Amino acid sequence: MSRPETVKFEFKQYEGGPRTFENDLVAQLPGLLITQYPISNGECSPLEAGCLALRFDFVDDWYSITAYLEPDKRPTGYYHISMQSPLRHDDGVWKGYDLILNLDLGPDWDYSVADEIEFCTAVEDGWMRVYAAANAREALRKICCLLDDRILPQEVMDAVCG
Repeated sequence: MSRPETVKFEFKQYEGGPRTFENDLVAQLPGLLITQYPISNGECSPLEAGCLALRFDFVDDWYSITAYLEPDKRPTGYYHISMQSPLRHDDGVWKGYDLILNLDLGPDWDYSVADEIEFCTAVEDGWMRVYAAANAREALRKICCLLDDRILPQEVMDAVCG
């Protein structure tokens, strides 16, 4: 049995060194990488280890979405949305910047924005350029509008909800 193809990521962060990780490739489509990995304890607090995370990286957009699935791959209704720079492929690694702002979404469509203060501090400190901050805010606004209408980007809805 062959090992699934993996995708390597590297995200520069405001505090600490770059965050690197590797996920199993599910699909690579124009402008979209879909990868999966088993969740660890505490990653999505209502879920237990053994569940799966299905990650959607919109290569040219300013966010990624992680859908959490039961071990049998049924959707749980929990999602994590991260603001990030568009990705670039460099020597086998997809690279970008973690733009700090995050959303957590539950099955009831309630969501909360996290890390606002750290985001503002990163801009004030000059770590994040105003252009990137404005794009992160605009992506956050667009995602919140979708969530208020109880929808996610079509690619996520198609993959997770069938």
